[in-house]
Amino acid sequence: MSLPADSHTVQPGTPYPLLRVLVEFEGWGLSNSAIKGDGRTTDLTVTGCRIESSQCVAPGMHLTLRLHLPDHAEPVTVTLARVRSSQDSVFEVEFVHLPDDDQRRLKQVLEAPHEYEALAIPPATLSPQKGPYTILVVDDDPDMLRLCATTLASDEFKVLQASGSTEALDLCLTHVGEIHLALVDVMLSPHVPQLMVERTSWPRVHGNKLVRNLLAKRKGLRVVLMSAHSKAKLMHNGIDLVGLKEVPFLSKPFSPEKLLSTIRQQMESQTPSVLH
Repeated sequence: MSLPADSHTVQPGTPYPLLRVLVEFEGWGLSNSAIKGDGRTTDLTVTGCRIESSQCVAPGMHLTLRLHLPDHAEPVTVTLARVRSSQDSVFEVEFVHLPDDDQRRLKQVLEAPHEYEALAIPPATLSPQKGPYTILVVDDDPDMLRLCATTLASDEFKVLQASGSTEALDLCLTHVGEIHLALVDVMLSPHVPQLMVERTSWPRVHGNKLVRNLLAKRKGLRVVLMSAHSKAKLMHNGIDLVGLKEVPFLSKPFSPEKLLSTIRQQMESQTPSVLH
């Protein structure tokens, strides 16, 4: 395969898992069948990335990629990328060759990830016919956490479980793949004693503050709140729900049917959760 004169093998770079951009790809499968699809990147560097997509892509395939960077210029074109691995809806690609100008643009964006982070993840357009969806469940009650996870898994949702805000934020940042919805208990465990503080940069907060952090990290995320306390009692106890009035609220206890219907309704909505 001949390559453009201004293309060359790229050099290593540092991954930026929070800089997620739209990517289009096309190429040929191992059986000479045409492959074409789109998705979102994670762990983007000048040497490669992971791509979340509903299109099945097998290791060993060679693709052409068009990365839609948040600088609003023309897409960066990777003239040759090799698929290194693939699992479920995520595959990893190695950038073999790309034009010098495109590599410079990509490097410029990656060197200032925080400048572009807010623009990098447009709201996800989800379809009820596409799945499976991944749900992050956050509750400090292990029985409730297990009940919600079991109910959702029985309806073929993929479930991530977190026993508090610290664990939830860690999952939010390290999970490779889309997180479509967060089901969050409002009254989470308070700060742990100083002598028992975990080795983490994330302080423990209640669900109302956790939701704000999750929405800042995962654009397009949908949110459902739950609590054994009424909204009035939560606010009386100092839980600030300002900006969360439009977020669906499940009062505990609730039936499995109520949980599933609420989650399905949110997933079918084309509007992600936002703060008002």
